[in-house]
This record gives sequence, C-alpha cells and structure tokens, in this order.
Amino acid sequence: MLEFLGPSGFHIVSFITKGIGYIALIGLVVFIYRLYQNRILFRRLRKEHGIPILPHSFLFGHLVAVAKVTMKYKIPRDGHGQWIFLHIKQEYPEIANKGIVYLDVWPIGFPMVAVYHPEMMAQFTQEHSLPKFWAMRKIEFKPFTNGEDLVNLEGQEWKTARSLFNPGFSVRNLLSLVPDMIEETLVFRERLRKAAASGEVVKLENYTTDVTVDIIGRAVLGTRLETQVKSNRLMKTMKSQLSLIYFELDLAKILSPIRPLKHWIYNRIIRNELMPYILSTARNYEKIEGPKTIVALALKSYIEETQDYSTRGNIPTGFLERVIKHIKIFMFAGHDTTATALAYVYYLLGKHPDKLAKLRAEHDEVLGLDRAVAADLIRADPTLLNKMPYTIAVLREALRLFPPVGGSIRESPPGHFLTHPETGVRYPTHGFMVHSSVTTLLRDPEYWPDADSFIPERFLARDDNDPLHPVKNTWRPFEMGPRNCIGQELVSVEVRLILALTAREFEVEEAYPAGAAEWMGTKAYQVTKPELVSTAHIKDGLPVRIKARSE
Repeated sequence: MLEFLGPSGFHIVSFITKGIGYIALIGLVVFIYRLYQNRILFRRLRKEHGIPILPHSFLFGHLVAVAKVTMKYKIPRDGHGQWIFLHIKQEYPEIANKGIVYLDVWPIGFPMVAVYHPEMMAQFTQEHSLPKFWAMRKIEFKPFTNGEDLVNLEGQEWKTARSLFNPGFSVRNLLSLVPDMIEETLVFRERLRKAAASGEVVKLENYTTDVTVDIIGRAVLGTRLETQVKSNRLMKTMKSQLSLIYFELDLAKILSPIRPLKHWIYNRIIRNELMPYILSTARNYEKIEGPKTIVALALKSYIEETQDYSTRGNIPTGFLERVIKHIKIFMFAGHDTTATALAYVYYLLGKHPDKLAKLRAEHDEVLGLDRAVAADLIRADPTLLNKMPYTIAVLREALRLFPPVGGSIRESPPGHFLTHPETGVRYPTHGFMVHSSVTTLLRDPEYWPDADSFIPERFLARDDNDPLHPVKNTWRPFEMGPRNCIGQELVSVEVRLILALTAREFEVEEAYPAGAAEWMGTKAYQVTKPELVSTAHIKDGLPVRIKARSE
C-alpha cells in the first residue's frame, strides 16, 4: 500500500517513524534515570545509615520480595493491598520488629517507609503532623476536588476549613440530627424486612451503602436523597467519577484519552446538583428551625466571621466552590467507609452469637423490651445512644479487625528522622512516602492479645494492667492527631442508631457459596474493587440471608 504514497509520502512516514523512535529513546533514558535514582536511595540506607532492608534488586527493587510474600501467604488477586504490610512483617520479623520497613516498589508505587511502631506513628501524625503526601492532592484527588478539600489541604487553609466544619461534626450537633437519621434508618429496616420475607440472598453492603448515603444527605445537606428507594443522580454521578480515580499504577485509567473530559462533565453535574442546596442554606440558615446541618453551621461560621451580613445572599463564588469540594470528600469518605464498617459489624455479630446476645441485652436495658417503641424513644432523647458502651465496643473491634483505610501517608521535609523509642535508632524519611501501617498494628499480637479474635470487651477494660486494655496510640482506624478523621463521631452515631433499631429484630447469616475462597481465615476478606477507589470493601458485598427474629 505504501507505493501509493509517492516520494513525499515516504518522507512523512520516515519522519514520523524517527520521531516516535526519538520519543521512545528519551522515555527510556528518563526511565533508566528514575530507576537509578530510586534504587540508589535504598542502597544509601545500608551504606550511610546501616539500616537493614528487605532483599533488594537493582533492577526490580523489592518487587520480587513482595511477589514472594504474595505467593507464600496466598494473597488472592482481589485481596486488598493494605494487608501486604502485615504479611511482610510476618515474613521478615527481624527487620519489621525494628518498627520500620523501607519498600522500593518503583515504578509500581513511590519509595515508601512503612511504620509499624505506634510511638513512631505518633511522631509524624501527633507530635509533629507532617503534610499529606503530595501525590494525593496533585494526582489522586486533583480531578475530583483539585486537592482543595479537608483531606488534602495544608497549612492555614486546612486550619480555616477544619474550624468551619468542626461545629457541624461535634457530638452535640450530630445528636440533634438523630431524628432525621431515624427516618432514613427506618427505610433501611423496612428493606431488611422485605429481604427477610423473600428469603433471598442479598448483598448487605449495597444496603448499608444506601442507608449511609441517605444519612449523610440529611446530616450534610439537610435533604432526602432517597438512595434506598430510587436512583439518585448526585450519588450515581459521584460514583462514576470515583471510578476514574486511581491510587496505584493503573495504565487503563492513566492512558484513557477521555478520562479528563469525563471528570469535567461529572464535576459540572455534581456542582449543579449541590449548588442549590448550598445557596438555599446560605440565604435562609437563620430561618431554619431546630437542628442545623453540617453545611448550615459552616456557612453560619463563615458569614459571622466576615461580619458582613450582606454576604448572606452574595457569598463569593470561590468560597461556594470550595464548599462543594468539601462536601464531595465528606460524601465519598463518609458513605464508603461507614457502609463497609457497618457490614462487617453485622457479619461479626452473626458469627459470634454470644457477642450479639450481649449487644441485644444492652439495647433491652437502655430502650426497654418493646422494640416497636425504640425509634420513638431515641427520637425523644438521642442521648440514649451514649448509654451503649458495648455497642461502641463492637464497632471499635470491627474497625480493628477490618479497617476500611490502611493508614495515613505523609511527606517529610529534608533532614527529618523517626526515632525508635526503645533503641534510639534514627531512621531517615526524606524522599520516602511515610505510611502508618495501621492494618498491621491493629492485628499485632504484641499489642492485642488474641489479635485475630473478635473481642469487643477489649474496649471496656479500664485497668491499665488488664491484658485486654488497649495500649496507648494503638487503636487508630481514624488516625490520630490534628489530621484525624473529622467524621469519626458521625460514624459512631450512625452505627449505634442503626444497630439499636435493627439488631434485635433480625438475624444476619452470611451466605457465601460452600467453595468460596478464604483468606486470613474468612470468606469475607477485604478486597480492592477496580471500579471504585482504593478503600477496602467486603468480598462480594457480603452475601447474606436476613431472618426475622421470632421472639
């Protein structure tokens, strides 16, 4: 076919071919240079600091060691990556027991230091809170919020945003919103009743996701999203956009030519869906009777801080756009992690009838034996939820065993070191992504006796000498320090409320197929869903059978 191109055609083809060749050569040179930079960074650890590292290849870094661990511990293809750090510690205890493991997984990921010791975690999250890792705001969340949200902001911008939203996420304000949450929880309860009547296997995580979305809609926006009863454009669009985000090497997403366009379209749709709620709240928040939503209190703080009451009807566009970005991150983080945590609570209670009996006994004591009036009692006095210590302990133990998020990732300045509290050894962190390996810590038998067992009573132990009493700085599924999760109290209130209105009415039995794969002793292991972001989800959405209690 080339004979029809003519002489000039051959010149064009030759030019294009050479151009592609030069680009490929430049790319190869850059790759080799980056490879050298990363590998030499780890070699210097041993040479200049005498720090032991995993078996290291100049060509593959630690990828071979990680692959061997993956095969030895039979990590399934869909198993969530946050658990690799636990298995690395099991495989290389002589290194990991020093409190830190350096991992060279480039080009799959960034050079990393995984921190295992709770006091060393405290050094970069509590004592001196390091900034979030740069890739979160500049790569991962950039198309979603441009990195301008409460998770990714830094410095004074973050402090200002946190102070605006703290009142809305306070326990006092959340309890005032409980009557609205009850309305959504009763819809959830009715769905469980229908599932029980049908006898069919349902995916419980779908149900818990829908109810948490609806509760967040009430708490944040003051509106009924009705996700449990019909398709919701806001959440449908948001989930579509979240499916485009990547937290690790994903060539299909990275190289997609239409991904930027999709992000632009989704951002516009979400903005148009949220803006009317925000504008209405800004103009009318003083007229809102009763409890104030999280956004209403944030706007109130902003308007009062400006001391310009004409602002009420004419809030600067830039501020409104920033509020939208905060709402997006609240709705993503709030529904995604809470839904998974709630599903695991039902799963664990179903597996441990004795713990379920204790939880039900607590609800009987606080709410009385008549289950039909429980919602009315809580609506009249939401502080009843504060009288359920065992229910709180169940949630905490479920989060210990199956944390939705594996830890925080931070960026360290030049000359920064972490110091082992017992040995005094100093470990350099500059140039590495600093990761608090919370999943490993929460299953570490050094700090948690019988670490793989479901024992809510750990969180009721008051005596420091009690072996079950949690060691300081070890329970951190919401992280600790100034950058801890602002929504952790919302999670606690939601889960207590939902359990109070359902746990005594239903039996939840997992319904995985007989031959379903197991990992870490359970069929309900944590997985990565390629179509979603990288928080850990329950395998297959937790298939269950719901049964109504006869008594």
